[in-house]
Amino acid sequence: MRTHRLAAVVAACLVTFASVSQAQLRGGAATSFDAPVLTGGSITLPAVLYKASDPSKGVVVLIHGSDGLNDHREGHYGRALVAAGYSALAVDTYGPRGITGTIADQSKLSIWQQDSDAFAARRYLVAQGFPADKIAIMGFSRGGTVAFHVADMNFTPNEADRFKLAIPFYAACATRPRQPKPTSALYVVLAEKDDWTGTKNCEAAANAHAAAGGKVTAKLYMGASHGFDGNPEHTRLTRVWDAATLVDCLGFIEPDGSASYEGKVYPNYVGGGNSDFATAMNKTCVKKGATVWTNVTQKEAVTRDVIDFLNANM
Repeated sequence: MRTHRLAAVVAACLVTFASVSQAQLRGGAATSFDAPVLTGGSITLPAVLYKASDPSKGVVVLIHGSDGLNDHREGHYGRALVAAGYSALAVDTYGPRGITGTIADQSKLSIWQQDSDAFAARRYLVAQGFPADKIAIMGFSRGGTVAFHVADMNFTPNEADRFKLAIPFYAACATRPRQPKPTSALYVVLAEKDDWTGTKNCEAAANAHAAAGGKVTAKLYMGASHGFDGNPEHTRLTRVWDAATLVDCLGFIEPDGSASYEGKVYPNYVGGGNSDFATAMNKTCVKKGATVWTNVTQKEAVTRDVIDFLNANM
């Protein structure tokens, strides 16, 4: 019983992180920008800009995961990037939409909408004077999936201006292009003990990206779980019982923009998703429950590795 209560408390804390406002990310300056809503109109997204001393070596858009903005993650990387000479923009895609988290239900916000939000952030940075050829994106879990999406033309075919680099952390690569069209160099962060999104699908996606001519670096962080770069005080293994896991899911985006899964084709997938496709996955491969903990040593290592990747490629 004590273990169950502890897990419930920690899971609640994960969701609570989503309510952290941009003002509570330490070290940056609050800002905002308008982003198009795919169903029509626009929305103002709050963000935190971590600005390096001029001239900045480049700028990185930070897209949070299912628990929302988190100072132990987006704040940590924003401060680390500034110390290394890079600027960063941490974007809150949940708060203005009244979403407190998507850990148990990923359908609360379309991943395609977050893809669009990421490109809106890129346009905002260009308007602020950052060089268009020195903009990267880094995302965590669900945000890592966004980073994978925007690095391939299959997912976002209508965006002409692309990110130079994309850095997905422990992403869900449950749907990947049948014929990749790389647009960004990748640094893929994989966690050895990830039982939330797993590693095999993203390893395969990275290999396919490289085979199609994309530049890819992938690293497996040993002894690390999903979300291993979080709160340094949370180093004990914890079970998140309501986490919707995607380890066993794999579908493909076809060249015509449809999706295929288990021999069935779902039309008009790119740009808006297909509810029948999502329903099929939920019925057959999505499970509940994952384990998480912070690995302080690997968090330090991945921070160094990301900066080294930026230095070598920006």
